[in-house]
Amino acid sequence: MKKVLFGFILFSITLFFASCNPNVVYDENKKVSEKGWNMNERIEFEVNIKDTMRLYDFAINLRNTTDYPNSNIFFFIKTIYPDGSITKCDTVECYVAYLDGTWTGKGSGRIKDNRFWFTQKVIFPMKGVYRFEVQQATRDTNLVGISDVGLHIEYHNQNRNKK
Repeated sequence: MKKVLFGFILFSITLFFASCNPNVVYDENKKVSEKGWNMNERIEFEVNIKDTMRLYDFAINLRNTTDYPNSNIFFFIKTIYPDGSITKCDTVECYVAYLDGTWTGKGSGRIKDNRFWFTQKVIFPMKGVYRFEVQQATRDTNLVGISDVGLHIEYHNQNRNKK
């Protein structure tokens, strides 16, 4: 019993320190209806940007089930400045399965977690609250198999793609 308790405490401490990344500016995930993600439904994230001198990297967090019918997913991502102007609309494609059908995400069982980096070295020209609207852009009116969608923003990391 003591070994189990010690293992749990060690795991908890490791998880706590591993999750503390000082470069993370924003990380939030939102649930998608179990009935499916309607093509007209937008998932919104509000991010308060205080530093306009730094570079930022963006990622989409995606949790899908093995019921997801496709190997990829498209998103429309709209950025709205603090003054209400729309800066740009991006179309992002993410692959959730390899050609052989195995899932790209982490996790065992039916749930797979992915983080897809889609843009780097972004500069915010003004301080304030930016709104990001994420919309599924597949041909399915009601997309099933997606359980959570999130936005992740970090200060730019030059070493992210170097290994």
